[in-house]
Amino acid sequence: MDSQKRMFVVLLAALVVVGTVTIVMAKDNPMGVAPKQEITFTAPTVVGGTLLPAGEYKVLHEMNGSEHIMVFKQVDGKAEVKAKCSLVPMDGKVKSTELRYTENAKSERVLVEMQFRGDTAKHVLVQ
Repeated sequence: MDSQKRMFVVLLAALVVVGTVTIVMAKDNPMGVAPKQEITFTAPTVVGGTLLPAGEYKVLHEMNGSEHIMVFKQVDGKAEVKAKCSLVPMDGKVKSTELRYTENAKSERVLVEMQFRGDTAKHVLVQ
C-alpha cells in the first residue's frame, strides 16, 4: 500500500509540473506564435518602410504593451528593423512557413504577411 501512495504522489507532482508549464507557456505566448524565427530574403525587401538587403534574418516577436512588434536582425550583417504587426488567429497550426509580398511604386518587394509553421496565428505587417 505504501508504494501505491508514493506512485500517486509522484503522478500528482508530475501533473502539477505539466500544468504549471502549460500555464506559463500560454501566458508568455497567448496568441500561439513562437518568440523567434529565422527567414531568408532572396532579394532586397522592404520591411517596416526600410529596404533590407537579401540574406538570412532572425525574426523576434516582441510586445510593447498591447502592440505587436517584429524585429528583423540580419544574421551576418548589421541590418536591423522593427515593424508593427497585427496577429490574425488561424483555424489551427500553420502547416508551412510562408511569406507574402507586394510591390511598391519603386518596384521594390514589400513584405506584408508572414506565417510560420507550427504557429496558430499569422503576422500581418502594418504598412
